Amino acid sequence: AEERQSIRKFNNDKPITTDHLGEFLYRAARVKNIRNADITKARYYQSSQRPYPGGGACYELEIYPLIKTCEGIDEELYYYQPLKHQLIKISEPNNLTETLIKNAISASDSECSPQILFIIAARFQRLSWKYESIAYSIVLKDAGILLQTMYLTAAAMELAPCAIGCGNSDIFAKTAGLNYYEETSVAEFMIGGKS
Repeated sequence: AEERQSIRKFNNDKPITTDHLGEFLYRAARVKNIRNADITKARYYQSSQRPYPGGGACYELEIYPLIKTCEGIDEELYYYQPLKHQLIKISEPNNLTETLIKNAISASDSECSPQILFIIAARFQRLSWKYESIAYSIVLKDAGILLQTMYLTAAAMELAPCAIGCGNSDIFAKTAGLNYYEETSVAEFMIGGKS
């Protein structure tokens, strides 16, 4: 925890590898197991257990890695499937993915492009049925918890991490082909090889 810090300069001579990315996602965001939670005698809902805590164990957050430079993986936008621990291709590089990368560089006051930009999106219905009027505040708290977990994981792996203070939900929804009102971005986090 003492090593945790934001690093905005990445070593482009030493890009992240598929092994780094796989380990990072496994340690920070995988589904460890699925269980049915008993909320009443008549109703159950499916919940999961992950490396970070989440409101009601609903885990409404989804991770979309936008790969810029990663040894062994094509430059594309992916969806991280946490139960199967695999990446699913969403979009090839285009003007929208470039805009997302440029916005991350600008927002972080970075000196160079991130090797990987993680866009964290929320599926609001997973929480709103249970938490109603406070669901959005729980989404933001859960996003903060996930970002902290990602920071600690990156520090343990000696990677260069940096959370982003802003993002463009409209551009992300268009790029990923999502319905903005069902799932949209709530946080961003970038990593790269340490200089």
